[in-house]
Amino acid sequence: MKLSSSSEVLIVGGRGEFGQFLQRDILPSLGADRVLTIERDTPPEQQLACLQQARHTFLATPLADYVEQACQITYHCCGLARPTTLWLISSVQAGVWRAVSQTLATQDNPYLAAVFVHPMYGPNGFRANEQEAPTFRNILTATIAGAQHPLAEEVVRIGETFRSRLGIETTTAFDPEEHDRITAYSQGLSYCVAEVMFELPEIDVLLRERMPDLHYSFHANHDLIVDFLRINAYIPEVTKVFTDAWRRTTQSSHRDVLSAFASALVLSASS
Repeated sequence: MKLSSSSEVLIVGGRGEFGQFLQRDILPSLGADRVLTIERDTPPEQQLACLQQARHTFLATPLADYVEQACQITYHCCGLARPTTLWLISSVQAGVWRAVSQTLATQDNPYLAAVFVHPMYGPNGFRANEQEAPTFRNILTATIAGAQHPLAEEVVRIGETFRSRLGIETTTAFDPEEHDRITAYSQGLSYCVAEVMFELPEIDVLLRERMPDLHYSFHANHDLIVDFLRINAYIPEVTKVFTDAWRRTTQSSHRDVLSAFASALVLSASS
């Protein structure tokens, strides 16, 4: 079953790593016959022309300015007169959901709908580690339907296509705020280890020798990790727990990293 029965799929940020990943590994399996791409620096008139053609628009720009880009794209779609679905796939969901909800409310376009979803997989592991495929998930945190674009059947259909063609399940267990809290304590805790690695060359060398796969993953996602730690509103409490645990070690060995992570994990689980 196709992602779209008519018109094109548009990726905003198509030249980026995740945008290319969508084009190469995800959208073909969902039946997207034609994919257009634009970038943040694409001239406004060209952006608008592509938005007017697209039935589905995926925003795949970096996390650092994702909220601003999401609102800008939503604003540019205010004059569309046929059903259009915005797919907002940020790893930090709450701020995007709040900002886009407000923007949609002020526009009152009955044909415009938005889906807020976090793909728990990416280009650095999707093909290289197929044994991990059963762990891949789409976390659907919220949807906003238009009066003339009910959206529910579309979301169910695409979710079923993800499951049948890619083996990726979709969960609706978390709203945007709960999503950010959970990911702060799961992803965020490991990202605290990454931050130590980024800041301390001696720890970077140790992890490269002892945990090469993790070391590669952290460096491959450096910008995402730094932005996630800065933007997720629940990270400060996680960072405090990890920092306290790290300070209780000699801060010099592979064992210290594992000890701080384990201690912080226990404290986080009990909070």
